[in-house]
Amino acid sequence: MTEQVQYQIGCDIGGTFTDVTAVDSRGNVYSDKSDTTPADLSVGLVAALENLAERIGVPLGQVLSHTTRFVNGTTAVTNSIAELRGARVGLLTTQGFGDNLLIARSARSAERDHHRQLNIPQIVPRERIVEVNERVDRKGAVVVPLSDADAGAAVRRLVDMGVEAIAISLLWSFANPYHEELLAAAAAEEAPGLFVSVSSRLHPVIREYERTMTTVLNAFTGIRVAEYTGRIEKELGDRGLRTPIGFMQGFGGTLTADEARERPITLVDSGPAGGVIGAQALAARLGIHNVVTADMGGTSFDVSVLQGNKPLVTQRVMLRDQFLTALPKIDVLPIGAGGGSIAWVDARGIPQVGPRSAGADPGPVCYGKGGVVPTVTDASAVLGLLAPQAFLGGRRELALEPARQAMESEIGKPLDVDAVHAAAAVYRMVTANMSNAVRTVTVERGHDPRIFSMVAYGGALGIFAADIAREVGIRQVVIPADAAVFSATGLLNSDDVRTRSQSAMWAGGDAGPIAAALGELDDELTATLRAAGYSDDAIDVVWEGEFKYAGQQWELPVSLPRNRNLGAADLTDAQRRYGELYEAEYGSGSAWVGSPVVLVAVRVTATGRVSALEPVPAQAVPDSERVLAPNGSRRVFLPLEGREADVAVYDTGSARAGHEVAGPAILEHPLTTLQIPPGWTARIDEWGNFILTDQTASTTQENAQ
Repeated sequence: MTEQVQYQIGCDIGGTFTDVTAVDSRGNVYSDKSDTTPADLSVGLVAALENLAERIGVPLGQVLSHTTRFVNGTTAVTNSIAELRGARVGLLTTQGFGDNLLIARSARSAERDHHRQLNIPQIVPRERIVEVNERVDRKGAVVVPLSDADAGAAVRRLVDMGVEAIAISLLWSFANPYHEELLAAAAAEEAPGLFVSVSSRLHPVIREYERTMTTVLNAFTGIRVAEYTGRIEKELGDRGLRTPIGFMQGFGGTLTADEARERPITLVDSGPAGGVIGAQALAARLGIHNVVTADMGGTSFDVSVLQGNKPLVTQRVMLRDQFLTALPKIDVLPIGAGGGSIAWVDARGIPQVGPRSAGADPGPVCYGKGGVVPTVTDASAVLGLLAPQAFLGGRRELALEPARQAMESEIGKPLDVDAVHAAAAVYRMVTANMSNAVRTVTVERGHDPRIFSMVAYGGALGIFAADIAREVGIRQVVIPADAAVFSATGLLNSDDVRTRSQSAMWAGGDAGPIAAALGELDDELTATLRAAGYSDDAIDVVWEGEFKYAGQQWELPVSLPRNRNLGAADLTDAQRRYGELYEAEYGSGSAWVGSPVVLVAVRVTATGRVSALEPVPAQAVPDSERVLAPNGSRRVFLPLEGREADVAVYDTGSARAGHEVAGPAILEHPLTTLQIPPGWTARIDEWGNFILTDQTASTTQENAQ
């Protein structure tokens, strides 16, 4: 009897494309994509899955019914905040503190031109902020009790204003959540259909503004996420999916649909997180320790760093360059430099790229869907780097002439050059922007990019990756076999993760309350994972403390032993190690030796380990067949060299493990295109990855495989 093939599927819904990857139980990997449909993201998802099933050669219903894991990364929350399109939110807060969000720690936008400064937009206008007569002190003692009548009246005021969601954030509620729970109960009684976001449930940690903003944004995005998760559960369930859908979080782990609906803000930047986790798994497979991850899709270029093959997680995230949150998230730097980013000429006559994007609709001019302004993809097509008939495996023929005309009229005329040289200017500008982003996460943070490899993915980055790497001094670039959908693949490398924090002050003395707080968080998270079906030997738990020098503003995490009898000696040792970590972060001699080290909060992270299906490595071709024969050539304008050349073109479908290609060359994949510049070589490894090496750079051994 033939064994039934099973599948694990990852899906990343981006701003322009929806990408899907499937790994089957035999180790085969399949991938495809479709246009994202902003009006209803499930439509683009189903279309991408239909394409995937066609590539597998099995009806979609059969694929889904034999799927054992389905993980989704989405832009729904990110877009909701970026576009300020969410629920009509009301806020309940302590009397006298209603202007907290307006003051916003005296925040301002990232714009530094005083003449262009604008007020930060208000998720909750002042008239929908209701102050309640209550007060708890910093130790949790009730100073002014909140009555049931006052709680009900406050909720009714918001309901009468027509709010769709209520955020509850009271002063010092992390020390005593009783009043917040009283308000939540009143909301459930007065308006049972409203989404309610409670700060002491979501993030019970000191810092009123960040806690409140996180709670408000959670309420703001709640309805949209509930609709989104419910829709795709129904659409995929109707088509045969029986396994629960896992939703990626911004800090790198998955949770259930019900949990996503309770804590929607955790889904921010879940797609980019999938790519970073995928790069971590790929780097481990290849034995690379220091990695710059780079993702160029249709809308943005996202870059991050893995040092010692570990992603950096920040505990405070600025969303939309305006809203400071207490949200843990993988540290990813995004810039507006995607394939759909719009090219334009500023008042100084200098070509610029982004941040505006043509998105999925209408998209670049060459897509023939109504776009009229030139984009990065149009520039690549005009330069000859993209073959009009081969785009997306031939499913979409690029309209080259309209792209030429748009490039010439919008960029060429202001610069007094033809369409090709205008496209080259756009190429150089977007390459410079992406190179600067790489420098920001490496050089500006004390990392030498010359000892890093780059893992480059996203449908648009294969054309630019080597030029970016050479610009910043990176000698080796790894382009994954499934680069165009790599963030979707990375979702399948993600474990099931839960993390919780709690304010807990300690500067010395009895450590019992700290051990108790950690133990309670540990019990909560392990119980959640056990309920999800994980055995104790498949659950990993990490305890951490957030320490800082007394008088300083921010903390650094320090690992703590997972010990129910955690004592003062353990915390004293953590204080000592904090000084070492501080100098590692900020430089030798930066430790504030004369100040005591204090504990501010504790955090527990529980991970349910998932068994991901792995691709099967291929046998390399004999050495005598290492040089891959081209399928032809075409005339290409090399933008960084400023000249035309006949460039060999290769079909990746005929490439095998061990094959090598020397630049200049173009490698065409059904879902992406790779450019190998002069002086670079590309080798295909046993997993189908393309290992690009700059042969002109001085050899460095620090990051040798």
